[in-house]
Amino acid sequence: MGLLKGILHFFIPRERTLVYTTFDQTQYFKIKGRLSAAGIPHRSKINGGMKALGQRAQYGGKATVQHDLYVRKEDEHRAAQVIH
Repeated sequence: MGLLKGILHFFIPRERTLVYTTFDQTQYFKIKGRLSAAGIPHRSKINGGMKALGQRAQYGGKATVQHDLYVRKEDEHRAAQVIH
């Protein structure tokens, strides 16, 4: 049953409540570290990867990458306290 549960959670993650978004990689790692230190399970979603970086750089634009951090609904309040 554990394997099936693991596969299910891979495709439908428990961490679905967005608690933080940033475009600064340093800030992303800082907040991610705070969540880890507090023992709060979290997931990351990074939008604008290498393909987007190459396209923007080709046309002289500034490369932006969006970092989103998600936690479980029941951990949302505790995560907000740790972040701020």
